[in-house]
Amino acid sequence: MKKFFKFVFVIALAFCLLYAYNAHTNGELVQTIDKLTMIKETETTIPTTKNKSTVTLADTLNSALTDEEQKAFDIIYNGLSTHKSSVNIYQNIETDRIFELVELVLSQHPEIFWTKGDCTFSNSGRLTFKYAYSYEQAQEKALLIEKKADDILKTMDSKSSDYEKSLALFDYITMHTTYAYDEAADINNYCEVSTIEGVFLNGKAVCSGYSKAYQYLLTLCGMDAITISGYANTPNGSENHAWTAQVIDNEIYFSDATWGDGFEKNKGSNSVSHIFFLMNSEELEKTHSCNDNFSAIKSTGKNNYFVRQGLYFEKYSQPDIRNRIKNAFEANENDIQLKFANAQEYKTAKESLFDNQGIYFILKTIDPLSKKIKTDTIKYNNDDEHNTITIFFSEKE
Repeated sequence: MKKFFKFVFVIALAFCLLYAYNAHTNGELVQTIDKLTMIKETETTIPTTKNKSTVTLADTLNSALTDEEQKAFDIIYNGLSTHKSSVNIYQNIETDRIFELVELVLSQHPEIFWTKGDCTFSNSGRLTFKYAYSYEQAQEKALLIEKKADDILKTMDSKSSDYEKSLALFDYITMHTTYAYDEAADINNYCEVSTIEGVFLNGKAVCSGYSKAYQYLLTLCGMDAITISGYANTPNGSENHAWTAQVIDNEIYFSDATWGDGFEKNKGSNSVSHIFFLMNSEELEKTHSCNDNFSAIKSTGKNNYFVRQGLYFEKYSQPDIRNRIKNAFEANENDIQLKFANAQEYKTAKESLFDNQGIYFILKTIDPLSKKIKTDTIKYNNDDEHNTITIFFSEKE
């Protein structure tokens, strides 16, 4: 009798949780596109707008594949992209490795959203896929997703830099997506939350949906990006998780749109956390670890969000902090995030701003300019691992 093996990789990502942020408020703890169509079978496995001489993130990952694995990768990609019910894998590859290749294909192709995420592989070499939709249904949804993505991109300035586009898209995904807690508990019946469909058509997703939607929009803007799967530290221990690797200004960075959504919307926060936008490997590995499939992707980039926005401080300076807060408030921003170069300067900032109540002095000197913000109470958030403080602005009622 044939033996069948089952691989359910969507479930592995389904229960990833939003990062738990803690803050104190006056002593009170608070939590605050290329056209997307069904792709015809082709020998090309990585569609890209990059120059042929450019080594993409996908190239980096796939360069580690053996010749036999690359052939199997191509077969899997062509089967999934054309909605085939099954394909034959004649290469001599272990079953677990076949499933890793399926994961690798989907990490590079967020436009393949119609798979349920599980498949079976027989000892005769037949790989059978399970789909959430028929070919016709998938085409209809693809058009809806394409239109939604086009609408999003139309709101952006075409003259913006890659960094500015990346920031705008990261903020859009986090602000317009709700984490699908209930659906994650029954992922087999709600597999769409792990794909771009969940974000673009329903506004609800788990981590892989956030990541793939962000990746998808980046690639439509001509940027290089893939989804990374692995693990992340949460209050409940290490959990399966997914995030995005992207290239900006010829440097690799990691962004986690799910954790960018860490400030709870039901607390009235209208803020995005940028701690997890454009991280290098050192920053990422404080809280995340990737699966072996993705270990070749490394980042040494230093031009993160805080450096680019002038919110990175080698030393604590109250006048400098005041100027940054003043600029943020005048720009009608809801919050400001400040990052310090090391634990000592971060500790000095916390003591000066909150233990010694320097933040109230700063707000009172800014308030006469508008007389709008509250100066007697403050909500803020500490991230001790990343030496980062987030201050939330509250307007007077």
